[in-house]
Formats: sequence, C-alpha cells, structure tokens
Amino acid sequence: MGGIELSVPSVHDGGALVAFGSGVVYITLQSVISFKSCPQWNSHSTCYVRMAISIVSWIAVIPMIACASLISITKIDWIPGEKDYTYHFVSAICEWTVAFGFIFFFLTFIRDFQVGIYEPKQ
Repeated sequence: MGGIELSVPSVHDGGALVAFGSGVVYITLQSVISFKSCPQWNSHSTCYVRMAISIVSWIAVIPMIACASLISITKIDWIPGEKDYTYHFVSAICEWTVAFGFIFFFLTFIRDFQVGIYEPKQ
C-alpha cells in the first residue's frame, strides 16, 4: 500500500513544485535583504553563507524539476536499472539537497534572533 503521494500524484507533485520553487525564491530574496542590511544587522560572512546556500538550492531545484517531469511512472520502491530510475535518483538527490539547504539557511538566523529583532548588531 502506497502513501498519499501515490493516491493523487498530480497534487503531490504540484505541492512539491510550489513548496520547493517558492522556498528557493524566498531564500534568494532573503539573502538579498541580508546583503542590503549588512553590516548593521548581519555580518558579511553570514550574508555570503546565505547566498551560497541559495545558489546551491537553485542549482539543485532546476534538475530536480527537470528529472521529476521526465519520470513516467509513480511508485515508492525503485530498483536500480528500472525505467526512469536514473531520473528518480537524480530528482531525489536534488530534492534532499534543497530540503537540507532550507534547514541550513534557517539555521543562519539563530544569531539574529538571539540578539533581538529590533536591536542592531553592535
């Protein structure tokens, strides 16, 4: 028995596209805002780390979407050598890269929230 993603694959795929696509746009815009508020609110190194994560996420989200759109079957258990296995594998690696990119990006805000939202960096 498969999960919900097998019941209505178009809804799952559409939701993933919106979540990952808008997430990458968000972290990119937030990285630009970080540079604009530097050095009063952020250090230069934090800005560069955020931008690097957003660039890696862009690099990963494009092949994720491309490979996912080339998969012709929807299933959970894949066996190496099956039709579309390579597309699935590349898409999954890219998906996890973007997901961990989001996590690490949000971890860069720990110091911002420790200092306080309305207090500039000293």
